Amino acid sequence: MAAAAGAGAGMPASASGACGGAVSGEVPPELRPIFRDAAARYELGPRGPSILAGLTSVESGFGQNMGPSSAGAIGWTQFLPSTWMAYGVDANGDGKRDPYDAVDAIHSAANYLRASGAPGSWRDALFAYNHAQWYVDKVLREAERLSAPGVEPTCETGIVTQATGSRRITGGGRIVGIPGMPGESIDERILPDLLALIAAYRLKVTDGYAPSGHAADGEHPLGLGVDLVPGPNGSWDDIDRLARWAEPQQGRPRAPFRWVGYDGDRNHGRGHHLHLSWNHAPAPARRPPAAWVDVFGTDG
Repeated sequence: MAAAAGAGAGMPASASGACGGAVSGEVPPELRPIFRDAAARYELGPRGPSILAGLTSVESGFGQNMGPSSAGAIGWTQFLPSTWMAYGVDANGDGKRDPYDAVDAIHSAANYLRASGAPGSWRDALFAYNHAQWYVDKVLREAERLSAPGVEPTCETGIVTQATGSRRITGGGRIVGIPGMPGESIDERILPDLLALIAAYRLKVTDGYAPSGHAADGEHPLGLGVDLVPGPNGSWDDIDRLARWAEPQQGRPRAPFRWVGYDGDRNHGRGHHLHLSWNHAPAPARRPPAAWVDVFGTDG
């Protein structure tokens, strides 16, 4: 239950410094991107998505019991009406701040936690949300339970890599749709990487797998390259940050990328698009799938 009311924290204008971890398959799939986006928007660090998931599970059973509680708390994340007036946000852009809307409620909880000291002190922030030590312990236990096993995200220049370096996936390689990007598809092996980038940097994919219309020796015909522009609530500053992270030095991309096309590259750059290609096995026929592809690494 969101308890004490006060002045609301402003929404960060960009995802600078934001990072988001992974949540397990026990979290309803329609809620997973909301937890990631809210954690990224309010710069809650790598534990942000799982703690928001834990809080929502404890407060309402992922929307199964939205109150009012005996104290009068309501909605997905059980805000008292007075606290909602101070911290509730219209995250879905429909012109209303609605505690019974999952997007608004989860982003509002992220806003409240950020204003209450997260991610610097999760215990203090959760205690502010509900003034009981048992509640803090319960949310943290639930967050741990809902964290994706074997994944320990780290933050670097605003993006979550799943630890440092890259790992190689051999086999597989179906072309699959990109959730939230109608008409766009990609090699299934790089989809988790792409979704993490989209959540952290608020991106829109304008082109993914394309058997024609791009350089024949590039990655679009393999489903291993994407063109990116700012998505909803994103900006070219977000794209700039991603480009700098993906290619710290011109011509020397960070693993697992093979090529980064942006400022200094013809027909790429701010105001046009950012291109990312993943490193892969030689594919002389230029048809998917490549025998292997490199993706973000894990500690595992």
